[in-house]
Formats: sequence, C-alpha cells, structure tokens
Amino acid sequence: MPINFLDNVQLNQNQLLGARLQVESANTNITSPVSGQIIYNSTSNKINFYNGTNWINVPDGTGIGGNGTVGTIPVFNGVTELTDSQLQTSGSGNTQTFLFNTNGLTSFKGEITTSANLFLDGSNGKGGLKDKDGDLGTAGQLLSSTGTATNWINAPVSYTKWVADGGSSTTEDVNDGDTYSPKESTTRPGIFADPVTKSGTVITQPLALFTKNMVTAAPSAFNSDVLLWGDNASGSAWKVQKTHIDDIPVSAWGDATTTVDMGGNKILDVADPTLAQDAATKNYVDNAIVGGFNVKGGFNANTGVTAVAGTNLYTNTAVAVGDYYVVTVAGNFFGNAATPLTPGDSVLAQTAAASGSASESNFAVIQSDTDIATASQIGIGNVANSTAANNEGLSLSYSNGTATVGFNMKNNLNTASALADDDLLAICQLSQGNQGNFSIDAQKVASYVSSKNSFAGSSTSGTTHTFNHNLGTFDVIVQTYNGAISTQETIYASVVRTSVNQVVVTTASSANIRCLIQKVG
Repeated sequence: MPINFLDNVQLNQNQLLGARLQVESANTNITSPVSGQIIYNSTSNKINFYNGTNWINVPDGTGIGGNGTVGTIPVFNGVTELTDSQLQTSGSGNTQTFLFNTNGLTSFKGEITTSANLFLDGSNGKGGLKDKDGDLGTAGQLLSSTGTATNWINAPVSYTKWVADGGSSTTEDVNDGDTYSPKESTTRPGIFADPVTKSGTVITQPLALFTKNMVTAAPSAFNSDVLLWGDNASGSAWKVQKTHIDDIPVSAWGDATTTVDMGGNKILDVADPTLAQDAATKNYVDNAIVGGFNVKGGFNANTGVTAVAGTNLYTNTAVAVGDYYVVTVAGNFFGNAATPLTPGDSVLAQTAAASGSASESNFAVIQSDTDIATASQIGIGNVANSTAANNEGLSLSYSNGTATVGFNMKNNLNTASALADDDLLAICQLSQGNQGNFSIDAQKVASYVSSKNSFAGSSTSGTTHTFNHNLGTFDVIVQTYNGAISTQETIYASVVRTSVNQVVVTTASSANIRCLIQKVG
C-alpha cells in the first residue's frame, strides 16, 4: 500500500534517487486526472502528461503515431486506428486524393462521407453499390455474401396453402390471408381447443376435456354416481376415465384448508397416535392417565393419618404411582428419624403398593424448607458490607447463597474530577513480606512510567544528530519535528537505530531538530 501524502513534498533541491513514473497500461486507468499529472504508458512506451483536458504524449523524436519524424505526417505500415487525428489530402476540388500505405485492415472511427457517389471498385458514378462482377443488380434484389465475395440475389418469397383436417373425409383448404380461429365447442360442453402447433406442413389442433364448463350436481348414490378424471398412465395418454365416488379413498384427498365438521358423527377404527400432532384415541388417553399426578391431600407425618377419614398412609392405604401427599403435621416419615418431615414438605409415590404394604421406599420425599447456609451448603443467609474504615475498597456481591468478596480500587480514587498531582492511587504489594494495600501519588506513577518508556531530546545544528535514549531496545518509534520554527512541523530525515540505546538522525544540511522516541512493548 503506498504512503499517502496529504500535502506537497519539499525536497529542498535534494535529489530523488531510484524513482520512476507511475506505470499504467492505458491513460484511461487514471479516473480523475489533474493538470500536470505525469504517467508512463506501458502500451505505447511513452511519457504522457495531462493538460487539464487531454493526455499528451511527450515527443521523443520518433514521430506522431507512426514511423515518421517529428513535425511530419507519419506513414502507417500496419493495422492503424486514426482515432481523432486528421487525414489530410493533396490536390483540390474533385481531384483531392489520399493514400493508405497499409498491409492489412484500416479502421475508421466515425462516419465516412464523400463529395461523389462511391463504387466498390473505386470509381465515381451516379450512385449505388456493385457486386463482385461490377453489377448494380435489379430492383428488389439483395446484396448477399457468397463466402468469398458478394453477389446480387432475388429476395426470398414464400407462399403457404394448407388444409384443415378434422379427422374425417371432409377437409377444407386454408389459404394465405384466411383466418382460422379455434374456439370452445358450444354444443359439446367441456370440449376445449388447446393452442395450435405447426411442424413442417402439418398443423395440429389438440382438443381437451375441460371439466370446468360441465354442469355440476350433488351426488345421489355414491356407489353409482360417476366422476370423470384424466389418466396419464401408460397407454392411456390422458384419456378421460370414470370412477364411483365411494371408490376414492380419503387418503387421496388434499390437506384440509379449514375446520372439518363431522356433523356429530364418530370416526371409527383409528390407530393409536405415534407423532406429537396425531389424533388421540380413547384407549390411548385412558392409558396415559394411569400413573399421572394425583393429589391425595394432607397427612400427619407423625401418625400417617391422611385427610380422608379412616385411611392411614402407613397402615391401610393402597398406593398408586403419582399419588401426592402434603405434610400438615411434622413427624418422622414411616417412623424413620433420618427422614424428618415438617409442614409444607410433600411425598410422591413412584411405585405402587397394596394396602398396608407401603413403605418409605415407594416414595420420593420433597422437602420445602431450607436450612441456614454454610460454606459448603446453599441455604438461608444474609451478607452485609463492613463499615470499618480499614475495609474500604472491598466489593461484595451475593447470589443464590454465595457471597463474593473482592478489592474495589474505585472507592480509593478521586472520581469527581480528573486525577490531580496529589491524588492517591491504591496499590497492592505482595512481596518482601509487606503484604497489604498502599497508596502513591498519581504524578509519581506517570513520571516513573514515562522515564522507562520514552525519551525526548534536541539537536540545534549539524547534519548528524545522535540521541542516547537508553531504553534498551531497537523497538522504538522515532519522530522528528523542526525545533527552529514556531509551528514545530513534522520533518522527515534518515533515521538509524545504531544500538538498543541510541538513534542517529541524518539530514542533508544543518538543521535544528527535536527528536521524540517511544518504546514499544
């Protein structure tokens, strides 16, 4: 990618070494040229400059567009395009002549006009073109190529006379100018004439059965009423077929586009569903309910007595999968001290058991209460920030029973305005046994960082300017500006990193420069 200069480059009479002009295969490659712009055209091998309107070849002593000399009309010895050049003639009046000295095709740009009518044999006359034999042809003839020359031929004329064949012994001649208009039959409803096709001398008029125009009627007897339909099976060739209405299966119908009303009737002999959107049968629904969630009410976890009079979950109640009980009185589940239940807890039957045979293993216990949170157990807890001065800067967050504590330096900074020289920065030292939080002036931090990463120096005269930056690396950014003028504009000079601690700037003449060096990384 070239370097973009947004202002003029002042070389101060120094040499531009090893440079070359911009190379383009065509002048038109420059989309927006300006006056004085210079390029080298690699197609014509000439230098071109733009005069504000056109590109101009710089004369090189080889003539203009040919092999003549400067100031003379060139002699064109090959296939040459005159573009916008003038073709000058010798003589005057009707005796003006010009000569093309070419070995091939001469191309003209634009229209060619003459003061007299031009023949192909080069003579002048009253007008017209001659063929290879010098003939003008006759009225109505066309000048046609023979492959190697041209000749006059008669214009082709075609006359057509054809016969409309209805497939019977009666035919009718149709001549040029006659109108043949195929129409739908008015005496045979449903007969429709398709577009005519022609192959050679045969014109075909297909006829089709168009059921749209047939009379519609409601069916009366499904097993005897007939439907007409087209069949493209082998040997049928779209012949019209018939079938009874009750022979058409429901599976042959298209998708419904609105609600299907069964008129209060049932759909019989339906298979059980397999996909999510299949219709469900009564048998499928009955079986799906078995093992479903079934709320049985509350029970006393101490005694096993349920809310239903006379039933006891521990001693005389049959259990089905999905039975759900809620604890109303605290107690040990089935007398097991390892499973204490309190009001609000619940149990859900996972396996069935006969009356009097149920046990704790038939149930899943769902406890609603939560104990106090510990370091390893999520539970009920409360966390608050300390107000002690030595804890300022600690940041506390709490989520789902877990407290997160961190050091928040923002509370130790002056956030009301930009940093001042006497503002304190909080730092953490974890070395040399001095662990803890400390503070330091912001200006001291900035000065320390600057001394370790940057350098600035001046050289008021001479052509060799040495700057010892002592940054310990070749990876430095070097910028120079003019220290002798008030604008301190950036200047470009030769910069060499002679060592990891030194930069030498060289100028063509004595200069007053200011050098800025920045360490990278």
